[in-house]
Amino acid sequence: MSNQSIDFDKNPPVTSNEYDNMARIALPGYDAMHTMVLSCLRSHLAEKANLLIVGAGTGMELVKFAQGNQNWHMLGVDPSADMLSIAQEKIQQQGLSEQITLFRGYIHDLPIHPLYDAATSILVMHFIPDDGSKLAFLQSIAQRLHSSAAFILVDVFGEKNTREFERTVSFMKEYWQEMKVPPEKIVTLLESLNTGVYPIPEARVLELLQQAGFGDVIKFYTGIWVGGWVASKK
Repeated sequence: MSNQSIDFDKNPPVTSNEYDNMARIALPGYDAMHTMVLSCLRSHLAEKANLLIVGAGTGMELVKFAQGNQNWHMLGVDPSADMLSIAQEKIQQQGLSEQITLFRGYIHDLPIHPLYDAATSILVMHFIPDDGSKLAFLQSIAQRLHSSAAFILVDVFGEKNTREFERTVSFMKEYWQEMKVPPEKIVTLLESLNTGVYPIPEARVLELLQQAGFGDVIKFYTGIWVGGWVASKK
């Protein structure tokens, strides 16, 4: 969304080159989560399918989903030129250019057609404020999906300024120390949490999904403060 506070080109919390390694260290169960997402997609999709990957970033999931699913075609959408250049390099190295197309911009910049068989938004929506922008983001995705299409949402969740969230942050600090994240990086991560990340409670996540036109929601993953939900377009 155009009012996102974190710009991964101009003022990234971590540089694009560091992003994959930092995400893997900073987010509990990062690799396992992607494998779970792939399993959810495979259970929903036919052998041949078109997927919309919102917030494609450095191409981690694009490459993972394309490998071993030769008849899946993907459009990866992201506003960051730096991220997409890394994604493009990975795609070419893996010989996946026939399966994957990249689009620089936001989801609402995409044409309404074609419609897609599934979509993912992994670690994107928590950068969008809950001032109508989160709902608009989810509605933009829903508008570009076939009826009954699978949608997978993975986000940091919780309610800031509550005792529960403060305890969760303390768990994360200990986790980061255990994962040998440098102290200065921990400070940066906490600063970005305070200034550019807008987590919402799980109940609000479910409410927004419903309002945007999704149903049959199942939670498939929790990594301390990161949740993963799979839903179907109504």
